[in-house]
Amino acid sequence: MAVKIMITRAFKYLFFWRSLLILTFFVSSIANAAQLVASVDRDTIGIQETFTLTISADAKSNGQPDIASLKNDFEILSNNVSQFASISNAGSEFKKVWQLTLAPKRVGTLLIPSFNVDGAISDAIEVRVTKQSQSQSTGDEDVRVSVEIDKTDIYVQEQLLVKIKLISQVDLSRAEMQPLEIKDAVVVPLSDKPKQYVANINGKQHLIVESDYAVFPQNSGQLIIPSVIYSVMPNTQRDLWSDPFGRNRANILRLPTEEKNITVKAVPPIAQGTSWQPANNLTLHETWSASLDHLKMGEPVTRTITISADGLTGGQIAPLPASNVDGLTFYPDQPQNSEAKTDKGIQGTRIETVAIVPNRGGEFILPEVRVDWWDSKNQTMRSATLPAKILNVLGSSAVQSSQEPTATTLNTTDKNALVTPKEVVTQTPSWLLGLSIFLALLSLGLLVYVLSLRKRIKALINEQSEANTQLSEKEKHIWDLLKHAASNRDAPGLRKGLLSWAKFQWPKESIHSLDDVAKLGAKPALTQALKKLDELLYSNHPDDAWEPNELLQLLNECRKEKNLKQKSEGLKPLYNN
Repeated sequence: MAVKIMITRAFKYLFFWRSLLILTFFVSSIANAAQLVASVDRDTIGIQETFTLTISADAKSNGQPDIASLKNDFEILSNNVSQFASISNAGSEFKKVWQLTLAPKRVGTLLIPSFNVDGAISDAIEVRVTKQSQSQSTGDEDVRVSVEIDKTDIYVQEQLLVKIKLISQVDLSRAEMQPLEIKDAVVVPLSDKPKQYVANINGKQHLIVESDYAVFPQNSGQLIIPSVIYSVMPNTQRDLWSDPFGRNRANILRLPTEEKNITVKAVPPIAQGTSWQPANNLTLHETWSASLDHLKMGEPVTRTITISADGLTGGQIAPLPASNVDGLTFYPDQPQNSEAKTDKGIQGTRIETVAIVPNRGGEFILPEVRVDWWDSKNQTMRSATLPAKILNVLGSSAVQSSQEPTATTLNTTDKNALVTPKEVVTQTPSWLLGLSIFLALLSLGLLVYVLSLRKRIKALINEQSEANTQLSEKEKHIWDLLKHAASNRDAPGLRKGLLSWAKFQWPKESIHSLDDVAKLGAKPALTQALKKLDELLYSNHPDDAWEPNELLQLLNECRKEKNLKQKSEGLKPLYNN
């Protein structure tokens, strides 16, 4: 009996210690569970400053945080990954750390989102970005920026000229400006690349980098020209001991432009009820395909009217009113809109062509052509006009009267001679009259068909030209994104943009990977560069020797080859560099 009691007590002790051991292991597991911690070295910074974001995983992890969402509010200047292990009496500890240098894109309270790595989630962090005014600039800084506008108050849809300047008295190895984007306005760059020139300021030579824009506000009220940031790097010698791999970003300057506030006025009462066309100047010009004094019935004459406006795009110019004159038939052609970019802004052009067919002989008056527009310089309504035109059309009656004989050509002594010749000239066989009418109708129908066919062909050509233009603009936009990703050494962004661009380069091919691009490029050097990019994307260790610009040059060779091929085939190149 005593032995039985001892055995029972032994089992109870064993169960107790076993439960205690399981509980200890469970608590230890919780303590050692994967954690993800995100922190910043400062949570209040100026718009010109940078800060460091550190993401640390306490447990060994194969995943990595998704930092793509940071690009909405921050510029990622660097991204370094490190890992280490430590062993002590308390046990072993493994850490993986991502350290990012970030620069804010705008003023305000910005949010660093939470990150998820292998199920571990970090806390979101708020960063307050303050404004640093440029109004105290003395003009003696090595590098500075300025923004100029030609007006402080304008009318809706009127052209506003914006000039952004980077002014430097030192050499720069890098200069990048954020795109100018304005809410409720159309922004048109006046040149493909910023202008660069040298100016003497206070007795010193300065490099000027100037970007010009034409802005067209679409709504009345307050228009804000936002502050944009110029990221510049002075050309200084790198310290090989403190920065052997060139990762030091401390010498990057972030220079914000001053924000501008513009008052946009509604259409004035005097201009209501007319086509609103605010311009600096508007002119009309016309040409004719033939003289207006000797037109013939059934034969067309072409009138071309060109409207040119300084400060308006081609699409802003209103159509001319339709003409309606009894005895004349009008066949308008598809209008052509275009614009030219100059230092003074946009110059829009609208060309309207119409074929006019007289249906009978006589004199016809085309009314005056009048276009009302708002003079932005003198703040008043003006009108551009073309005077009325007189068309003299020769008909069949004029031909008949010239063929009638006179009495002096006949023998006055013979009464029958006075009658017989007149009857012969004035009487026309019915079959000849019917044939003349048939041929006239047939000619008119043929003319209508030819004009209609010509109109359709021109419409198809214009549609194809517009499609090519849109395709070229889309390709150029994607190519600019590629260049931006390459300059930032953004490998994921470069791969994404490259696949999108390749679909424009080889539109008939199915492209899903960089291997597909390599096969279509058919260049050993391009294949190696794409393979290097793939290896970099799937590696956890950054490659400091990677040169994305080499890949960009190889891709640009493919673009040039395609342009040369299209030129040799007599086609307009799809895009330019």
